[in-house]
Amino acid sequence: MKKLLPICAALLLIIGVVNTSDASPLPFTDTTTFTDDDTLLDPDDLVSYGYGTVKKLDGIGDYVQWTHHIDFDFPVQEVLSGTITVSLMDDAWDPGCIPFEFAVGWAEDWTSAFGEVDTGDYSYSVTASFLEDGEFTVTIADVWGDFYITQSVLSGTYSSVPIPSSILLLGAGILGLIAIGFRRKTQ
Repeated sequence: MKKLLPICAALLLIIGVVNTSDASPLPFTDTTTFTDDDTLLDPDDLVSYGYGTVKKLDGIGDYVQWTHHIDFDFPVQEVLSGTITVSLMDDAWDPGCIPFEFAVGWAEDWTSAFGEVDTGDYSYSVTASFLEDGEFTVTIADVWGDFYITQSVLSGTYSSVPIPSSILLLGAGILGLIAIGFRRKTQ
């Protein structure tokens, strides 16, 4: 029994250390889908918009601003990466109009882009530290023409705070080693 106690304490200590320091990155994703008058799933995503409908940017100065709300499964220790993908759709060309659209977009981390709008997905890396509070605000403004925004997807990875059970396991191993040392001194 005396030989078994140090072995068990050492195993608890090793398992606790491995459990707390060898965490794999955890993924997260938040999707905002735009409708004519709001956003689907989480109406709190929409911050503000210009004129007309939410999903159609219909002329110079029209804009839409939204906030992604990230629900992390575990408490965040550090966000490791982040990418935002915005899906835009160029509508049919109207005779008599200029056949191209331009937009400008920016986010709270000062990521920005300017260019011609075609139907497709536009992806940008974002500064990971700006995602740690669980919110990320983005704005797109129409510079010329008209186009639709259909959805925005924010995704990335993060490391979580060590799970309390792992800390308890580590603590149990340390207490076991202390108890063994205390027993040896008293004998």
